[in-house]
Amino acid sequence: MNRIIGTAGHVDHGKSELIKALTGIAMMRLPEEKKREMTIDLGFGFFKPNDDITIGVIDVPGHERFIRNMVAGMWSLDLVMLVVCASEGWMNMTEEHAKVALSLGIRNIICVMNKIDLVNEEKLKESEEDIKKNLYRIFNKDIEIVKVSALNGTNIDLLKERVTDILINEKYEEDIKTHIYVDRVFSIKGAGLTITGSIKGGSIKRDDTLIHYPTKKEVAIRNIQSYHEDREIVYATSRIAINLKNIKKEEIRRGHLLCDKDETVFLTDEIILELVHNSDVEYLKKIKNAEFAIGTECAVAQIIPMYKRAVYNDADKKIKTDVDIREIDDRFIRLKFDEPISVFWKERGILISHGGSNIIGTGDVFWGSKTTPQIRKGIMDNAHDFLGKVKRDRYTDLVMSVNGYSIAVGKLPDYAVSISNYFVKKDYLNNLLEESKKLIDSKKDGFSFEDIRNHLNIDNAFTKPFIDYLVQNKIIMPFNNIYKKYSQSIDLTNSQKLLLDKLKKEDLNGLDEKAIKTFPNGMKDIKVLSASKQAMYLEEGIYYHIDVYNRVKNLIMKNSKPKDIITIAFVKEKTGLSRKYVIPLLNALEREKLLKRQGNDRVVI
Repeated sequence: MNRIIGTAGHVDHGKSELIKALTGIAMMRLPEEKKREMTIDLGFGFFKPNDDITIGVIDVPGHERFIRNMVAGMWSLDLVMLVVCASEGWMNMTEEHAKVALSLGIRNIICVMNKIDLVNEEKLKESEEDIKKNLYRIFNKDIEIVKVSALNGTNIDLLKERVTDILINEKYEEDIKTHIYVDRVFSIKGAGLTITGSIKGGSIKRDDTLIHYPTKKEVAIRNIQSYHEDREIVYATSRIAINLKNIKKEEIRRGHLLCDKDETVFLTDEIILELVHNSDVEYLKKIKNAEFAIGTECAVAQIIPMYKRAVYNDADKKIKTDVDIREIDDRFIRLKFDEPISVFWKERGILISHGGSNIIGTGDVFWGSKTTPQIRKGIMDNAHDFLGKVKRDRYTDLVMSVNGYSIAVGKLPDYAVSISNYFVKKDYLNNLLEESKKLIDSKKDGFSFEDIRNHLNIDNAFTKPFIDYLVQNKIIMPFNNIYKKYSQSIDLTNSQKLLLDKLKKEDLNGLDEKAIKTFPNGMKDIKVLSASKQAMYLEEGIYYHIDVYNRVKNLIMKNSKPKDIITIAFVKEKTGLSRKYVIPLLNALEREKLLKRQGNDRVVI
């Protein structure tokens, strides 16, 4: 089992000394940290309660000026040790760090009263009672307190036991695939580019590939080290250092993401955040900018309120006078960034006052791409079904509820159909078809890709497969550079007639794309001929005249009965064609559902 824990708490309350007592590893590594005797950046150590368990420990800065580093250290934690000095008690940054742990949704909190060697029994009891009250006030439940002295080792073994017991007994299933938010980048002589981070969600092994965001490059893992040992494979949740190939040092920094290629990642300069906990909504309404911390990233965001819909009287359809048309919706805030950031749906992030240290908002990523007024209206209309603790695999449902279609991820829902690599709601598809028919009827001379996209108000990526769907279902057909209503008989241009004549003369030889491209408008014309069923595409770039194709088809299928076997040798003998043509012909008959594959042969359906 691998887990990662970390410290939180006020500066000088002994967090670094505590981790040294737990792990034997000194946390202050930077010259500036040693000079000031204060943690500035993240420190890392680990201990092994037994041979089967490794617990990584992250030391985060306690000073308010380094709140961003503190948040970056806490994103991956399975448990937080909130450290409070027995002699000083609850302090301002104890409060702030406790709120960060609560805001980030960290599942396990344990309070460590440190420096008990500095106080007598009376003061210890007094401090403990005060700490208990503050813990309950913030977390709304009793938090376990372990009293230790990191300096002389009192109860350090007890603390290890309690932390280990909590983590062993926790049942938690990560629903994001393998991912690593980068926290350090450096080059090692003889090894090359190296990054460190916490691996969550799954495992990686040497020579695996991950996708780097924001470049979307596929990067390869040359070597892996975890807790000072070289590894062939490493599992979540662990601290790791990995050597990477296929990316330069200047292309990667803290805050970037390495992720499994099959995971859905939003690379976006706009998100909508579902506000949770005690977000200062009134303050968020007034400010223009804040800093958004998520994973190890922290970026300046423009704050844009989300507005409720105006409420109308049914009788006169006028806005009700007691409802402000611009009433702000307290559930959401919209964030825009100068550069794209990488996030997951329902991932937790924190809003920090710009240039300051106050936590002013907390939320889960609710929408991860650019919006339009229509999309925002769709979000507001459908949000209630997706608020709160909703499984991440329901993101496809949210997108379809807003847009009507979504990139196909997971199992096709009962209420949707599949079009290429998209899921489309059935009722939405019916609306699209109705609107498409209106466009077709209004533009007798033809219409363009842009006409279809704009009339239906769909995005570029979905327009292409939807047009293909209309063509396949004989609703429209390509005609020169545009589309027209499907018809079995169309007036061919001279270049189309020339190409069709050539196809017929070539007979069983057909024409391949290389030959077709030698004709004026060759590839455009062959699409028109195919759409009007005057030419037949086989495969491997080969086209037949439809009469030639039907003749060969009848020759192959003559006297055949269901379950008869059609072999490659049989077709070669019947047609006199080589394998170059036989395989594409058989595949074309499969697409017509006349045959189905059985090993290297086909069976008559």
